[in-house]
Amino acid sequence: MPARGTELVDRIIQELERISPANGFHTDAGSRVTRGRPESLELQQAGLPLISVSTSASDPVTAKPRAVIKAREVLVTGLVDANERDYEPDLDELDEDITMALLALMGMYALPSTTEITITGGDYIHPEGGSNTAGITHTITISYALKKNEG
Repeated sequence: MPARGTELVDRIIQELERISPANGFHTDAGSRVTRGRPESLELQQAGLPLISVSTSASDPVTAKPRAVIKAREVLVTGLVDANERDYEPDLDELDEDITMALLALMGMYALPSTTEITITGGDYIHPEGGSNTAGITHTITISYALKKNEG
């Protein structure tokens, strides 16, 4: 059985993989969702748009005997081709796709055993220093309890 944090990230990835025009989205980025930080990915223009999912923090918020509340911060970054063209419409489409896919996580039973879910961001990342990609980043913070079972 995977760690609870891994299960939560897997569920986020599962929702993002639904992004395709056949499911009513603008892009087909759901076919290119990967776990990992975007700066560590080898990007090919033909492989864009893509979405990376990575955990940036997993902090204990409240500790009690035999239990702790964790707050896991997950970054969802969408990347598009920005090579010598107006890329902002592509970013807008990918931003809306990611936002709509993540809304499915806000349902009452979407992430069982969680205590709070927040989605923030929509921060645009413009190309720098010879980069040919632009991006959009959303942050999902999920609070959940871990309990120690005593034998």
